Amino acid sequence: MVRFSLVVASVVGLVLGATGCRTEPKGSSLIWQGEKIGEIAPPPQDRAAPPSYLVTVSLDVHILEMPADNVEQLKSIWQILSAAPIRLMSYNAFSENSFRLLYGKTELWPKVQELLVAADAQPVTTVTLTIADNDKTDLPIAELPIARPVTFVANDLSKQTAHVGSGVLALRLVAQPIPWARGVRKIIGFPAYTLPTSGAIPELQAQALRREFYFDSAAFACQMGPGDLLVLGPETYTGERATLGGLFFNEPADALFFNVHKPKPPQRKPAVRVYVLACTQVSGG
Repeated sequence: MVRFSLVVASVVGLVLGATGCRTEPKGSSLIWQGEKIGEIAPPPQDRAAPPSYLVTVSLDVHILEMPADNVEQLKSIWQILSAAPIRLMSYNAFSENSFRLLYGKTELWPKVQELLVAADAQPVTTVTLTIADNDKTDLPIAELPIARPVTFVANDLSKQTAHVGSGVLALRLVAQPIPWARGVRKIIGFPAYTLPTSGAIPELQAQALRREFYFDSAAFACQMGPGDLLVLGPETYTGERATLGGLFFNEPADALFFNVHKPKPPQRKPAVRVYVLACTQVSGG
């Protein structure tokens, strides 16, 4: 399995409110430097982690679905959020993969919910994730029941294809301490193809790890503490599930939408997903 290295030379945020921009602003500080995705996994089992008290980050992930033809209404949400604290491998590649990510405070969550309801979005589920320092957790996004190609835009903006087997496309989240700051952690996220392992057999875990594929051109990082949130949604609606963005955001089947605030009957429509990641606690740090 080909593995991409996540080596940052210059990582920048999105320009708030920019439309049609395909150029990255300069001058932002690095939020991770000289690291590779494969190096931020937990230490192998034959190497014990140094003794320390356990610090964990708790994230509430709200997953919503909305009619695909209302994706343009997400602009009203992007306008009240900020790109400033977010660092990307490449804004151009992130956008070309149809990813959009912005930052806000949880005080804005009621307003974000209001705008999502106005766009006929409806909640699917809320998942609470707990991530220990220098550890990872996966949020399953899409099941891949059979081997298939997944096309994506790489950091150099070339179109590439990953040939993956049956498994899961997940949003992998990693928490890392920030030496000069207490109560906050660096949260790194990226789409990953992975194989779920039902047991703790080291050989199976090692085999699954070798077959993983990291889509680093859709990687992001952000310092987060209690009261911070990220909204991750599609840049546009692509109408397919052959690309990374299509698999990540597009529902495989039409969804039934009914908005009690609008006088119209329930309708089945193509749907897209929106993810809201809210930091609720950093314990022990």
